[in-house]
Amino acid sequence: MVGVIVCTHSTFAEGIHNAVEMIVGEQENFDFVCFREGEDVLALSERIKAVVEKYTAAGEKFVVCVDMFGATPFNATAVALAETDASVLTEVNLPMLLHLVTERDSGDDYDTWIQGALESARGNMRVVKMKEMFG
Repeated sequence: MVGVIVCTHSTFAEGIHNAVEMIVGEQENFDFVCFREGEDVLALSERIKAVVEKYTAAGEKFVVCVDMFGATPFNATAVALAETDASVLTEVNLPMLLHLVTERDSGDDYDTWIQGALESARGNMRVVKMKEMFG
């Protein structure tokens, strides 16, 4: 089973992980790493590497989702994954993660599965004008 790892600032990764499991139930191969205040990029990278190791040791593919491109969780992930062929998805959100965990056994190839997660994330973004909706 393809692994999903979430890495964000503060406890956002833990919170969104919990939200996914609240909606679809407990998930295997679904991990999170929280970037703690005062932690440096190398320490965070080592913690990400420790999670990644369980997938690489088992020969399983995985994807890492981070909160912002170019920020510390992304940079630490880039260092941790420098010698892998894994992908990093940025701007993690709930629809993206729901797609990743519910569609990872769909039979889609890795790249199609990831693109589907991006489309799900984008497709759920909208501005809803309440006055127009209820007026």
